[in-house]
Formats: sequence, structure tokens, C-alpha cells
Amino acid sequence: MIRYIVTRLLTLIPILLGVSILVFGMFHMVPGDVIDIMMGDESAGDPEAAEELRERMGLNKPVYVQYWRWLKNAARGDLGKSLTSGNQVMDDILGRLPVNIELMLIAMGFVIFLGIPLGMLSANKQFTFIDGLLRVVTILGYAIPNFWLATLVVLLGSLYFEWLPVLYYVPFSENPLENIKCMIIPGFVLGTTTLSYIVRMTRSSVLDSLRQDYVRTARAKGMTERVILYVHVLKNSLIPVVTVLGFQIGVLIGGLVLTEEVFVLPGVGRLILLAIEQRDFMIVTGAILFLAFVFVMMNLVVDVIYAFLDPRITY
Repeated sequence: MIRYIVTRLLTLIPILLGVSILVFGMFHMVPGDVIDIMMGDESAGDPEAAEELRERMGLNKPVYVQYWRWLKNAARGDLGKSLTSGNQVMDDILGRLPVNIELMLIAMGFVIFLGIPLGMLSANKQFTFIDGLLRVVTILGYAIPNFWLATLVVLLGSLYFEWLPVLYYVPFSENPLENIKCMIIPGFVLGTTTLSYIVRMTRSSVLDSLRQDYVRTARAKGMTERVILYVHVLKNSLIPVVTVLGFQIGVLIGGLVLTEEVFVLPGVGRLILLAIEQRDFMIVTGAILFLAFVFVMMNLVVDVIYAFLDPRITY
């Protein structure tokens, strides 16, 4: 197990390297840079001043030179400084990270504590009205884009449900209750797609387990359906569900950007959007690299959980 974890950690190097090359390269293919935004119309009238500023900030160097310099610093944990604010990129990321962590925890809470029980209920009530209703709702939930649902929630909240706490943010350290109130709806919206997928996946996995020989043996021994479902079937059914959860974390990370923007939450997603508007490639590259690292580490955690759920799995 330890050897496997070390090997997976080593594979992080080429993955993160590839992500950084793609982001760094594609961002430099976009016309214009931060100097054009900082100087505005002055850059067109005074190209010498613009070029002097580029030289001072190191933006006149070839892309591969800029990348190599950034890569050497990133290997030491230094993602550089923002070209617009002058702050350390890592400080900006860590300052906004609590918002993302809380949003992800709320979304995953909905996914796990609603998705798995509802999936088991749907499987246990197969071909009934409850099963049909849950299947229709989950199809709609999976088909509706997060940003559209978030926009709809904001519009309905502002027009018809003024008591809905949307479009404001209170830090947890200032007022925990108000913080949870303003984060619960964005968290649910963020987790809607994954929640729907987990319900369907749990239903399918439980139905497959209920057809196995050990379930028929348990019924022949006189065990109740509740004991069979929650003691014997649940653990075996969670293995494919955990697999899907690991990959769905990427969906949640991708949904952070638009969800934070719609609900005006000061997280890393809004930081990336603002940096893209300002052509601040240092923040864009650093933040995306950080999120890629989180995604790969979460997949590693999922693989380790396999061994707990199924001791037959070896590495």
C-alpha cells in the first residue's frame, strides 16, 4: 500500500507539469497582456513606455524563458506574484481557499447523505411510483447545467423569495450561522449534478448486488430485508459509487468557478475569472495548478478507500 501511494505521488509530477504547460502556453496565445489593460489607451500612444514596463515585469522574454523561470520557483512552492496586485499568488489562493473548502464540503454532504440513501430507496422500491419519481428528478438534475440552475435560484430569490439568503457572503469566523445560511444554497446547487448521478449509480449498484447469490442465501437464512440491505448489500454496493465520487470531484471543482461568480462568493473560482479578465497569467496558472493538485490527490484518497471497502483489492 505504501509503495503504491509513493508511486502515485510520483506520477503527480508529469501530470502537474503537463497542466502547467497547457495553461501557460494557451494563456500566452490570447491576444494582449496585462500591460495593455494596465495602460489602457496610453499603451497605443506610448509604445516605448509599454515596452519598458514589459521589460521591468519580465514579460518581454520568450514564453519558454518565462515558463522555465516560473517552473523553478513553483518547484520550491513559490507561485510568483500577481502582476496586477503584487501579492503572492499562494497567499491569494490560501486566503480564498476556505470558501472553496466550505462550498465543496456542503456539496459533498448533500451528495453523500442524500444521494446514497435516495439511491438505496429507489432500488428497494423498484418499479414503484417512488422509484419512477426519483429517476425522473435525477435525470432532470443531471441534465440541467449548474450555472443555469444557479441563475434561476438567484432570480427566484430576488423576485419571489426574498427570504432566500443569496448574493452575499459572511465569513464563518464573523457569524457561523449567517455563513451557513448564505452557503447552503450555493452548495446544493453545486452538488446537484453529482447528487443526481450518485442516486442513479447507487440504485444500479444496489440492484446488481441484490441479485447476487449471497443475498439469496441471507434470505434463505431468514434475515430481514433491512439487515440484508444495510449490513450486507450496502458495503459491496459502495465500491462503484466511491469510484464515481472520485471522478465527480472534478465536476465539482469545475463548477466552482461559475457557481462562485453567480452567487458572488469570494473563492478561488472568482479569483481565476478576475485574473483572466486582467490577463494576470501568474494567478491563472498558479490557481489552476493548485486545483489540479487537489483533484489528483482526491483521486488518490479514493483509491486508498477501495482497500477499506474491499480487502480483496491489492496494490
